Amino acid sequence: MRVITTTLLLLAAGSATAQCDPSIHMFSIPYEKNSSYFPSAYSSKLDAISEEHKGEDGYLLLEFQVQEKQRSDELRTYNLWLAQRRIDRVKNYLTDAHFAAPVVTRILTAGVDKRRDISVSWCPFEKTPSPVRLAESKETLVNGKAKL
Repeated sequence: MRVITTTLLLLAAGSATAQCDPSIHMFSIPYEKNSSYFPSAYSSKLDAISEEHKGEDGYLLLEFQVQEKQRSDELRTYNLWLAQRRIDRVKNYLTDAHFAAPVVTRILTAGVDKRRDISVSWCPFEKTPSPVRLAESKETLVNGKAKL
């Protein structure tokens, strides 16, 4: 029973995380302090991604880093809200531009640097699925029940 439960938890956790080779980082979109609007020069870069990866299997990964240590809980709440707003503006731009690939977003909440940019990466899907490995159980059965 433990093996089944553990396997299900691993499968659920594995499908909920987006992993991408960091070498596929394309560019970062900088932001002014307290602003959620990205510079218009990056509109053409986002358009180029759509053309460059048309017909390819993969997804676009948008990541924004928020500092772990903040002066107050209110400031942290504001910075998380602003991070989400910045990501939403990029996603809305891509939606309006009919970007066909999936867009995965991540707000990293344990950053150490004071940064105001969204990291944009193209992540191709794996060609062959990685095999699922199950742990072996060495439980001893006593009267049909597992002895722990």
